[in-house]
Amino acid sequence: MGYYNHISFVRQEPIWNCCMKLKIKRSKHRKVALHILCVVSAVVVTVIIVCLAMLTHRPRQYQPLPQTTSDEVNPYLTYLVSQVNNNIPIDKPFEVIVPQKELNEIIADEDSLGWSWPVKLNGVTFDRPIVIFSPKRILLMGTVDYAGFPIVVTVIADPALDSSGLLSLNLRKVKAGMINITPLAKLIAGKVFAHQINKHDTELWLRSLCDALLANKPFEPVFPTYENKDILLTGAKIEQQLLTLRLRPVKIPGGRSTQKTP
Repeated sequence: MGYYNHISFVRQEPIWNCCMKLKIKRSKHRKVALHILCVVSAVVVTVIIVCLAMLTHRPRQYQPLPQTTSDEVNPYLTYLVSQVNNNIPIDKPFEVIVPQKELNEIIADEDSLGWSWPVKLNGVTFDRPIVIFSPKRILLMGTVDYAGFPIVVTVIADPALDSSGLLSLNLRKVKAGMINITPLAKLIAGKVFAHQINKHDTELWLRSLCDALLANKPFEPVFPTYENKDILLTGAKIEQQLLTLRLRPVKIPGGRSTQKTP
């Protein structure tokens, strides 16, 4: 029940009624704030879960072969080495057929490679890689562990030779699971390449490969072999599960090429 102020004769609410109304208003504000906090928290948690799911996604194409060891030399590796060794001395162009299946068998065979998986470089662990050929495109997939968090990384490239015979790798995208991490991948790769280049200062082809991957810079595709000859890539055809390389021996004094910068 209200009362009248003896001076103003204005009907006023009892003080306890005012306090109750103030408490009700504060309670409503708290409920609204709590509701907003719950909604924001739910959105944040959902985003984190979705990001983790996308980051840890395992692409269906990623089917690495089990690592193997064998006393017998891989048959395809024998063919590959014989192709190079038999054609370099006669100084004639030749072709090398690279089937996807056989290439991945070599990659999984520790004895054929001369080293075992995983490979660790500057804090980055790379394991169980595979190569996938599709028309005009090459995919390199593998498990990368950086700072103790393993994810499947996919490198997508559309390599091509231009009219001058220079090779562009045309790196299109680097994905961790389903997330595009191209800028971050280039940053990490740059550190790894810088370390390797410092160790192998005279390997010009390694510098060219670094520039090609990080800056999409075309380079002369001449690769070292042995003695006084290198191999020049003159053509390539990328088909479904098959890569055909056209190669030509190049005489280089000292066995290494002086690569040109376009």
